[in-house]
Amino acid sequence: MNRDELWKSGKDETVEVNQRALIDKILARYSGENTIFRELLQNADDAGAQHVQVKFYSKAGLERHDRGEGPSSLPDVKKDPIHRYVVTNDGMPFRSEDWARLKKIAEGNPDESKIGAFGVGFYSLWSVCDDPFVESANKWMGFYWKDGKDQLMARSGDLPPSSTPTPSTPSTLSGNPLTSFTMNLRDPSVLEGPLDLARFLITSLTFMRTIRKVDMLVDDVSVLEVEKSVKGKEKVGKKGMRETSAGGMMRVKGVEETGMRISVKVMRWLSDSGFTPSALPVAIQNLAKPTKAFASFLTSSFFGRNTPPPAAPTPPPPPVEPEDPMEVTALHREIQVYQAEIGVTVSSEFAKELERATKKAPPKVMPASLIYARAEDEQAIVDEGSEKVGKDVGGVFAGLCPPLDGEKSAKVFIGQATSQTTGIGGHLAARFIPTVERESIDLVDKHVSHWNKELLWVGGYLSRLIYELESAKLQTEWKATSVADTAGRARLTARALHALRFFTFNPTTPSATVGQEMEMAFFQCTVDNKGFPLIAKTGILPIDQVRLPKSELEAFLPDLPTVSSETLQSASRSIARLRERGLLRDVTFDDVVKQLAARPLSEMEMIAALKWWQGIADEHGYTQQVRARLIDAAVLIMDSGKVVPLSMVQTFVRPQSSSIPTDMPLPPHTLPYTVTKDLKGGSIYPTFGWTELSLLQYITFLVNPPMSTGTGVDPETDLRSSPAFAEKVLTTLGRAWQSITANQQTAIALELKDVACIPTRAGFKKPGEAYFEKNLLFDDLPTIALSKTGQIKGGLEKALLALGVRRTVDLQLVFSRLVGGGTWTCQDLMKYLVSVKDTLSSDELAKLRATAAFPLELPPDADGVKPAVVRKKPNQLYEPTLAMRELGLPLLDWGEGKWKSNSDEAKMLAGLGLRRFPPVDVLLGIAAGAAPTNAKALNYLLANISTHYINFDPTAFSQVAFIPATRDGRTFLAKPGEVFANWDCAILVFAVADPSIATPENLQKLRISTDPPMEALVAALVGNLTTDTDKARKIFEYLAGRIGSSSLNALERLANTPFIPVKTEKDVKVYRPTEVYFSGRGAENPLYRSAFTFVDFGEKANVFLRYCGVRSEPSVKDVAKLLMRDPERMLSQAGSPDKYLEQLRLLAANWSNFDQSTRTAMKTANFLLASQRVPLRRTKNVLGRTTEGGDDEYEREWVLCRASDVAVVDDITFLQYFGKHILAAPEEQLLETFYESLGAKPLTSLIQVEYIPHGARPSPSPQSSVLRKHVLERLTIFLAEARKRQSEYTAEALAKEGMFMVQDVKELEARYTYRNGRQVYPHVETLYAMALKKGRAIVLTISMTAVPDEWDIAASLCSLLLKTPKADDALLLYSILTTPLMALKKRGFNVDRILNQQREEKLRVQAEAVRDREKATATAAERQSPGSADDGSSLRSEGSAAGSDGTGKSKSLWDKFKNRRSVDKGMTGMAGAGAGAMGSMAGMAANMMSGMQNGNGDGAGARGSGTSTKRPTDMNSIRSTVQKALDASRPETSTHVRDSRMGATAVSESQSDYCDTSASADIVLALDPGPKALKLWIPRSVDNQKQFLYDKMVVCQLFAAEVLMPIARVFKLANPVLNVFWDLEGPLIAFNRGGAVFCNARYFSAWHADDCRQGKRNEAFISWYFSIAHELAHNLESAHNSAHEFYFSSIAEEYLVRFTTLLQQTEGGVAGSLATR
Repeated sequence: MNRDELWKSGKDETVEVNQRALIDKILARYSGENTIFRELLQNADDAGAQHVQVKFYSKAGLERHDRGEGPSSLPDVKKDPIHRYVVTNDGMPFRSEDWARLKKIAEGNPDESKIGAFGVGFYSLWSVCDDPFVESANKWMGFYWKDGKDQLMARSGDLPPSSTPTPSTPSTLSGNPLTSFTMNLRDPSVLEGPLDLARFLITSLTFMRTIRKVDMLVDDVSVLEVEKSVKGKEKVGKKGMRETSAGGMMRVKGVEETGMRISVKVMRWLSDSGFTPSALPVAIQNLAKPTKAFASFLTSSFFGRNTPPPAAPTPPPPPVEPEDPMEVTALHREIQVYQAEIGVTVSSEFAKELERATKKAPPKVMPASLIYARAEDEQAIVDEGSEKVGKDVGGVFAGLCPPLDGEKSAKVFIGQATSQTTGIGGHLAARFIPTVERESIDLVDKHVSHWNKELLWVGGYLSRLIYELESAKLQTEWKATSVADTAGRARLTARALHALRFFTFNPTTPSATVGQEMEMAFFQCTVDNKGFPLIAKTGILPIDQVRLPKSELEAFLPDLPTVSSETLQSASRSIARLRERGLLRDVTFDDVVKQLAARPLSEMEMIAALKWWQGIADEHGYTQQVRARLIDAAVLIMDSGKVVPLSMVQTFVRPQSSSIPTDMPLPPHTLPYTVTKDLKGGSIYPTFGWTELSLLQYITFLVNPPMSTGTGVDPETDLRSSPAFAEKVLTTLGRAWQSITANQQTAIALELKDVACIPTRAGFKKPGEAYFEKNLLFDDLPTIALSKTGQIKGGLEKALLALGVRRTVDLQLVFSRLVGGGTWTCQDLMKYLVSVKDTLSSDELAKLRATAAFPLELPPDADGVKPAVVRKKPNQLYEPTLAMRELGLPLLDWGEGKWKSNSDEAKMLAGLGLRRFPPVDVLLGIAAGAAPTNAKALNYLLANISTHYINFDPTAFSQVAFIPATRDGRTFLAKPGEVFANWDCAILVFAVADPSIATPENLQKLRISTDPPMEALVAALVGNLTTDTDKARKIFEYLAGRIGSSSLNALERLANTPFIPVKTEKDVKVYRPTEVYFSGRGAENPLYRSAFTFVDFGEKANVFLRYCGVRSEPSVKDVAKLLMRDPERMLSQAGSPDKYLEQLRLLAANWSNFDQSTRTAMKTANFLLASQRVPLRRTKNVLGRTTEGGDDEYEREWVLCRASDVAVVDDITFLQYFGKHILAAPEEQLLETFYESLGAKPLTSLIQVEYIPHGARPSPSPQSSVLRKHVLERLTIFLAEARKRQSEYTAEALAKEGMFMVQDVKELEARYTYRNGRQVYPHVETLYAMALKKGRAIVLTISMTAVPDEWDIAASLCSLLLKTPKADDALLLYSILTTPLMALKKRGFNVDRILNQQREEKLRVQAEAVRDREKATATAAERQSPGSADDGSSLRSEGSAAGSDGTGKSKSLWDKFKNRRSVDKGMTGMAGAGAGAMGSMAGMAANMMSGMQNGNGDGAGARGSGTSTKRPTDMNSIRSTVQKALDASRPETSTHVRDSRMGATAVSESQSDYCDTSASADIVLALDPGPKALKLWIPRSVDNQKQFLYDKMVVCQLFAAEVLMPIARVFKLANPVLNVFWDLEGPLIAFNRGGAVFCNARYFSAWHADDCRQGKRNEAFISWYFSIAHELAHNLESAHNSAHEFYFSSIAEEYLVRFTTLLQQTEGGVAGSLATR
């Protein structure tokens, strides 16, 4: 029976629920405090109540209340237990649906505007009582446990008229009658934390929609009254806020700010009860315990005292004045409530999912509120008339806005407070979806979590909006204050800091996601966070203007807007988060520059700034650009009021080490010493770029206006007029003189040179006009006069000397006074100068060098009279020696005294410039002059080159001709580089050194090269071409000798220059190296001998020519150019076409070596040789014409043509048809490829073929069917041999239906058309067969009237089957088609496959005959009992009845198996490609049946080669082997499968080859029920494996339990050996993997599942019995061969009896008996 039938036959039963346990489990999830009052308050608010009373009754108070007595006293809060809770509200009375819903658990309020959703809040009352009682309007309802057990019952009724409100009853705030909930406590106990409850009630009232007042009464005495009132409402908003949530679900339509006042009246009885402190963590408790001091520790350790000495007794406290517990204190607290109106937009799918989770549709519009309390509102305000306040009374407001530093945290409200904290200072109320116990927000469910996160975005939005609005107000108030109003600004700073701390997002509990989502929204709900307002020292500014503080900057940038230290300490988390987000940054360089440019700095500020500046100078980013920006921005204002921009500062006075007195006036570009004195002197220049004020700069400052000359000069500091100041400056200069550099000394001297700054006896003089007092020749000179300075010595003396103050008399004065009188000779002058040389200054020495005071030696005139004295400068004269006199140089006139080169006078003259030997340019000028002086000059050079001219370089005088040389027998003076030492280079007209100087030593001194460079030799060769071959040989031989020692790059010029003379018959011609070749192999070729030029200049000369480019023989490219240039002449010189073809073969073999230009030229040149068939002329063969063998009518004629005119013969038949019209390429593979590369086309591409069938037959004839079978059979051999030919077809593919067809026609013609330009040449042939492609299929058409010719079949099929068919391919196929199989086998062809197919075909015919006989028998039986029914009929149209033979007798196993042959045939088609599948079950079954019926069956299987079957295998051996197959079975241990196999040795009964196919399964283990059940496997590739397993589970269980497990008992297999798998596609029905058998449930579902559900399992048993037997045989043989078939048959026969028993028991309704066999 199926499931529906079973369902109809069953009966209904109720599902029982233990209601007490259910409620206990619900209450177990309510972990929060005040759960009862929270739920009842929320219900009252949903009902629209405005006033709620919470009443507590002690036992005494309850008795008074029941007696109707008024309140008298209050119970002891710490001793008297409470017995009853009563909660009343004035909301809308219960309706009938409310009463009905009250009795139902988990049926929430479907109203989307109400908070309640899950319908379990009311049942929180059972946490304290067992029988709650509800009264509303005129009805009541009570609850109780029936018989005290687990069934909850409700009883209801009408209230008596006395209890029903009447018009005289006092009205409520809402006007509705009261609804009350009464709870008699299960376990009376004292009221725990009444003040905590008061705090809870005050906090809850804030977010109630309708409730305005809550009272708390104890024994009918009001101990707490809470009331809220609205002060005003205002629409608020801010531009730049994103109003749509991140997910797009919620949009803030508007925000309203409401000022709210919470008023409280607290009785002292309540306030004295105090708050219940929260438990300290263990670590804090340990810290709270007193610890021993170190001294007491030592004492207790060494002296055994473990306790301190007893303390003095504490005096008793004074008596306390008794207080009235009924005294009432009134307080109030101001808060701001910001409520957003939220528009909700959700998709229908999302709304559906949300309603599924909450049982109500999502609202379209809803509110969300956030509480904010300003800093001044944090403390409760005591109303007038309440003078005394209990110690904890103010704490009742702690839950309203928890202190920012307190233990309490702001909560998320869903009507009432949850346990979820907000992370900020204010409560957040919104329509969050809570968990069932309403303790926290649900962030688990996918859709609910998304809703809640969108609402958290609104919370973040409100937080940011409130912070922005509060900051804007504070910013406005700040601008209204002044710097002097420190108190006002401190108050605003405190408020701003409070706002920042209020909206600091701390970690939230229990879910940290809440705070994270709100904080994310806080920063993402604005367009730009750069405007985030933040309190700084200078006010409330956008955060991009505020920086983190740096103490080193505050000293000089007090106006820099930085975060105060108080903010860093109090709001450290906010500051850290702002830094993490990159909003709050450190002070940048631009900030410093901006502040420096804002105002000038005082001296102290500038000192601090410069110190900070020096500190950052070592950082990596400090560059000159940074320094320039700082200097341009900073301005110093001195204490005197003087303003000094740092951009004007260039110098500074070094602290503590300056040589310039600090009390002297300084230049305006020097930074004042008061600023630089505390800086690090060594880093001033690297940091600021300022240089130390040097003496040079200082002197320059003193000698220029305004310090000196001009108007307004102070005479006291004028260097030109104040002797005291001048002396002070000079002594300063003297002290520092030795420490300054020589360059500064020189510069100072130049600066003061023309300044009259030296005080002398004759007044102020220039330094050069003043003299020291000693060693003077004259008494009337101005000498130095320094009043305060004693002896002039040391640095001062050196400084004055450097300035130009003279110790000796001026030379000009000496010249004018002494030499001018004519009494002194040159010798006298030099003696004086030698005596005072140590006192001569450099200027004086320079003056001596530049003064023409020295006489020139002149010979006397013809009369012997001495000529007038001519004076020259020292450097214009030479020593008066013989060598200089022979060279004709100007000599010094030394007078009558003897010249001594080593005297002091000679040395001083040499120092003044007197020349001792001529410079090399002067000497070479003489050497290039006239004889004989030129020879003396050259000899002087050669003799003194190692002493006076050691650096002489002749190349520097390449334009001076001073070297004696010879050219063409003529002697002359040559320039350096134009003369060489080797006389062999004279053949190229080069100059050679004269023998007079051609010694190796002189050649080396003058750096004369042996030979000219190769470039010069090449130029000389080209410039002096010769036609004399003998001279050319000598030149080439000389140049060959230069190749090894010269650069060969110069020879590149000769490659294209004609310089090689070659004698011809008429004259001598000059050739380029590329135009000639060396005599050798190429010259022997007669074709080359007349076409190319060959030379031979001798072995040595040929070496040079080879380097120039002459080759040994012509290259392939040369041959190609030769053939293209004059092909007719070259064909004629070749003597025969064969010789010419040899050259074409040479080109073809080197085709890859040709460049693109040569290839292009070859494609258009008429140099290719092609043949054309022409009528045979009965004449003698001539050149270019050959006779066709075997053809008496035509001969082949060779012609020269372009490649585009040539056809490559790829079909010899077409050549026979159109040979006289075609220029055919030579029939050689090499030349054909060459011709095709040049543009020749295949012949078949030039001919159009059209097949014309006549008289097509409508259906194939028997002849065509036989032909098709024959061709396919032989194609098996041909295509196996043709694999090398890359065929696109296989024999198996062609054998498929529709892939190879044969059709008949009466007559078949082929029309061939060849087009050559405008000429069209047709040809018609009658064919026997032709083949065409029809898509991928091949259609062979045969003529019924033509003579059969297998050649037509072979030729046409080869052109279609092979990619590149050749003539021998058609011959091969023709031979295979026409030769008998046995003859082919003798020739080595593999024909066994065809023979096997023939045997299988014979077996198939026999099996079909058996099937036809069985079918006829079944038909006759049906005719005998036409009314019989078939209970087990198959659902397949081709299947026959199973289970009854019409006579009431059960069929045997083989009867049932025969009825399955069509099914097995289908299985073969599906699984034919799978190794281990049921690929050949039908065929094997047919063979088995045929063998049983006919005795021995067909004997073809035993005729194979190999082991003999003469002696059959013993039956016991076969049974043993079968048992091995089953023993090899094992359970699968892996968790994933890719198909594998096992193998076994063959037996003698299985010697024939068989199929060998493979398939694979990629599956993973999905279910492992245990060691006695079957494992279930599913595809690895499915995305949702869990869902896939769920969908297939029922079918797989049916397959395993109803089919496979009974079959496993038949084979005596353990259940885990069999596995169930399900794949998505493929042929695998079953497979064997290492002994484990896998059965495909997908095929079972398609074939047998429906039958099995109806109890018809025999079809499935038969199918899977043989499938499993087939797979068990694979334990012995992995392949599908005859051995496997033998094992399969053996296993099936071995267990056949047990299997038939299973079938009979199944038919009889009994299953499972085989388990005991």
